[in-house]
Amino acid sequence: MIESPHIMIENIILLIIAAASILFTGLLWLRQNLLHELREAQSREAILQRDFEKRRDTVPYLLESARTGSESTDTWRKLAEDRAEFMTPKNYQKELEFEQTLQRYLASTNVRSVNFLEAKKNIEAISTLIEEQKRDRQAAMNRFNERRKQFPYSVASAIFGFHAL
Repeated sequence: MIESPHIMIENIILLIIAAASILFTGLLWLRQNLLHELREAQSREAILQRDFEKRRDTVPYLLESARTGSESTDTWRKLAEDRAEFMTPKNYQKELEFEQTLQRYLASTNVRSVNFLEAKKNIEAISTLIEEQKRDRQAAMNRFNERRKQFPYSVASAIFGFHAL
């Protein structure tokens, strides 16, 4: 039995609609996977920022205990100025620079008051957490960046405008 041209056209149209639906569903699935990776990286960034804030909030206690101790005023004042410099716009690079300044200060200071040593211990514990969070953040960013480069994710990334972190 020979099919009429009208039925063949209907079948072709149905096949095209089915293929387009499958492609569209696949693109949405790829987009969802990319969004999941992106949200994971953003979550790691938020956790890292929270830990930075914890450390920043502990620094005044450290500075105050150093100021009341035998520390020279210029040393702790410089640290206080460095901390105040980047408090308002949160800048990751400035935070890392402050971290280095803080570590140098902690390594070079001779204050031995109980309050100072307690604050120093808290800052060192938070700094250890921050190091772990920096590694987690970088790993999440690398996963997202690698995923968006891989085929077929690269197609979805280009269509939906996902940019490298």
